[in-house]
Formats: sequence, C-alpha cells, structure tokens
Amino acid sequence: MFDKLQLKKALFIIGFLGSLSLSAQNVSVRRGAKRKLAKEETKLNLSRRAINQGLILKPNAEHRRWEKVIYRFLDLNQAKNAALYYSENRGGKGNLFTQIFKLLNNSELKAYEYLDGVELYDEEHKLDFKAFLERFQIPYKLVGRGANQSIEIADSDIPSFEVRAYYLKEVWYFDQAKSEFDVSIEAICPVMFASAEDGNLPFPLFWLPYDKLRPYINTDLVMLDDRNNLAEASLDDFFTMRMYKGDIVKVKNLLNKSLIQQVGVDSIQSKRDSIEQELKTIETKSFACSPMMKLKAGEDNDEETLSEETNKKENSRDKRIKKAKKSKKKKSSRSRKSKKKSKKSKRSSSKSVRGRF
Repeated sequence: MFDKLQLKKALFIIGFLGSLSLSAQNVSVRRGAKRKLAKEETKLNLSRRAINQGLILKPNAEHRRWEKVIYRFLDLNQAKNAALYYSENRGGKGNLFTQIFKLLNNSELKAYEYLDGVELYDEEHKLDFKAFLERFQIPYKLVGRGANQSIEIADSDIPSFEVRAYYLKEVWYFDQAKSEFDVSIEAICPVMFASAEDGNLPFPLFWLPYDKLRPYINTDLVMLDDRNNLAEASLDDFFTMRMYKGDIVKVKNLLNKSLIQQVGVDSIQSKRDSIEQELKTIETKSFACSPMMKLKAGEDNDEETLSEETNKKENSRDKRIKKAKKSKKKKSSRSRKSKKKSKKSKRSSSKSVRGRF
C-alpha cells in the first residue's frame, strides 16, 4: 500500500514538472516569434499591423484550380495612369518610382533582375543596387566605411520622370476554397525611356513582387481621378481595384511568346480585344466572381452606359442639326421661288401698263 502511494506521488510530480517544461517552451516560442516580428518591424520600418495586413491580403496560391497570367503595359502619359507619375499629391514622397527607388536604397525592398520572358525571385537574381546605379549612370556617393557604408543619392538624380511606363503582371484565377474568381497583381516592373538616335527606347529596370511593395503604398491617400479632387484612396486601391488602363502585351503560353510575336503588328489589336472580351465575360457573366471584380465590372458598365448616353446625345444633336439645315434649305428655296414669282408679276404688270399708253 505504501509503495503504491509513493508511486502515485512520483508519477504526479513527473507529470507536473513535464507540464511546467511544456508551458515554458510555449512561452519561449511565443517570445521568440514576438522578437522575430519586432526585428522585421524595425528592419522594414513598418508597423506590426501593416505587416499582418500584407500577409492577410496576400492571395493563397494553393487553392487555385484555374489561372491565366496576363502582362500589361501601363503608359503613364494616359490620364487613367497619371496617379503613378505625378507626385504633387503625395506629401513630398515623390511619385511611385521615387518611393520604390528610396526603399531599394535603404534595403527595405528586394528587387530582381529583369529577364526576357521569365521572372525569377531568388537570391541568384536579386538586384545589385550599386551595379544597377552604375549600369544606368545614376550619380551616387558612398558615405561611411565598412559595414556602416551607405549610398547617398540626391533627389534630383533619381530618374523618376524618365520612368514613364510599367509592366504589370496580373493573375486571373479561380479560388476553390472561396469558390470564386478573382484577380491579383503579382509583380510590377518600371520601364525607363532613354533618348537615342531612333527616338526614345524603353528599358525595363527590374521586377518587384507586389505583395512586398503593398504595405508601403496602402496608407498614403492620393488623388486618383480628375472628377474627384479629394485624396481618398491609396495606390494599393488603385492597383487592387484595377483603376489603371493597360494594353495586353503577353498572355502566358507554352511557346513563351508575346502577342506581337504570335500574331504580328497588324492583328495585335484584334487579339487584344478578344482577350479583353474573354476576361470581361469572366467578370460579368460568372456567378462566382469576387466582390471586387463585381465592383470593377459595375464601374466598367457605368462607363459604357455613360459613353452610350453621350453617343446617343451626340447622334440626336447631329440629327437636330441636319433637320435644321434641311429646313433652312427648304425655306431658302421657297423664298427664292417667291422672289421669282414676284419678279414675273412685276414684269407682266409693267407690260400691261405700256400697252395701255
């Protein structure tokens, strides 16, 4: 009996000590995770909320059962894309490329070399920022020594206004977990235009994963539209709601060819139109599209109805003008006829008067 009591006590003590060690391990793991997150905050100069929000908003590729990869060319000279180029409403931060350039210089973002036909986001193809500056002859100055050495670049030397276009990688996909279609922005590539004998030549600079850029552009409110001058949306809203206008230059295919390589210059616009119609059908006709896609489709429909109404108004105005012109012609012809008749009557009256004398 005594031995059984001692055995029970011993087992109880062992179990109690084991639970204490497990709880201590859990506490240490949680503390380690907090330290890691705090280091990431200080490294990226972002709040914990911004980091968590970026992780939540990042789409999960594991649940995709269908996808189509679209590459677009965004011309910043177009009015719909002006929010990416002009910086007057960004509180002194400069335009989008200026912000990206400074984040790369401060090692807060990683960019990857532009390769023709493929994007590789690994350490081997990570952009060497110093080599990038030398390649494009951007003036810089080295400050400090050793591990504390940094690169200093004047704001006037940042080629922000030479970057007049972006390549954008979209992924249209079906999410099986949510049972809906959606669109995500996967990467962005600034395109710089340099003057040459044949004109301005485009130079794609580097690829930047959009989910890494997103926390830095989803807080500052900017003006996105001429119709509303209030700064009430962010550049993240601009990309997420697809408020930009971009021509399709490539759809991912087995031969890894661009549209112009597939169909030629003469047929490229008709090919673009057919692809846009296919994507629009997915947006409008599919019962399983996401709320953001429905909102975008509604905006497009509103624009179409507005353009239709304006066309109707213009047509009715043209019709009214034509009718007015026709009535004027009829009136002028009637007045001419009446004048001729009056002249004839005058002549006949004068002849009769002469005959009397």
